[in-house]
Amino acid sequence: MKKLKELYEIHKGEDIYIIGTGASFRVFPKDFFEDKITIGLNLAWQLMPVNYVITMVPHLNFPEFTGGDRPQAIWITKRDKYHAHANEELKNFADQNYYYFKTDGQLSVTHIDEPSEAGRLLEWVKSPNDEYLYLWTSISQTAVNLAANMGAKNIILVGCDNCALLENHHAQDQHTLWKGADPNDRYMQYYLGLREVRTVLKDRGINVLSLNPFLKLDDPEMDFQFLCEETENPTYIENKDIYNGVSLKQYNLRYISMTRVLIKRNFTYILKAVKDKLSLKKL
Repeated sequence: MKKLKELYEIHKGEDIYIIGTGASFRVFPKDFFEDKITIGLNLAWQLMPVNYVITMVPHLNFPEFTGGDRPQAIWITKRDKYHAHANEELKNFADQNYYYFKTDGQLSVTHIDEPSEAGRLLEWVKSPNDEYLYLWTSISQTAVNLAANMGAKNIILVGCDNCALLENHHAQDQHTLWKGADPNDRYMQYYLGLREVRTVLKDRGINVLSLNPFLKLDDPEMDFQFLCEETENPTYIENKDIYNGVSLKQYNLRYISMTRVLIKRNFTYILKAVKDKLSLKKL
């Protein structure tokens, strides 16, 4: 398998752009990125060509699962997430061609419908780790960690709005993944995670910035609507939460399945805690 550390320092001293699928990207001039280094989040590869693609939910964002041709890019995801949804042929292909990262660094005791904190470890942001990347609530946080390890001096977020614009959550027609939660709560978590990553990266001499196409920050929705009309883009695209509308039976089955995953993920940490406690008693 390819090793994630092979990508570290590959763009030393350069600017790297993180391309999100937030609503602002609908009106962002795509030719701006023709000579830029780009990391696309989730389905950003559908919006424009990118150099890298990163996601933690490949079955929702990679073309072999969603349909369409696979564009030329370097693809990065979690191996366990990929293998959970792939057949043997796809598993073999991914193991030979994709880069994998891990996030299972600590015990997470959050509610089943809340983002796991297993990867919320700022130690991984302070200095490069061979395969572990920070992840709390948004893949944008992971991409920033990756860009820093790639050697970026400036990391520029584009289309990572951390808010809705005129009730638009994405630049295109695609799902949301709120798991039934209030989107504003999720957006705040996205922001808080990025904020703590930005603070740590300052000590590494790395700037984390945000770039948007709007000329009036106290009312970006006004300029968003104007730009949509000027570029003949729709001012509203409905994005449905893929967790909405499930039956109680489906929800219970999903809950049981996710609980099993969490138990398996945390078992090693629970076992270590028990062993440590027994060792202390012996002393």
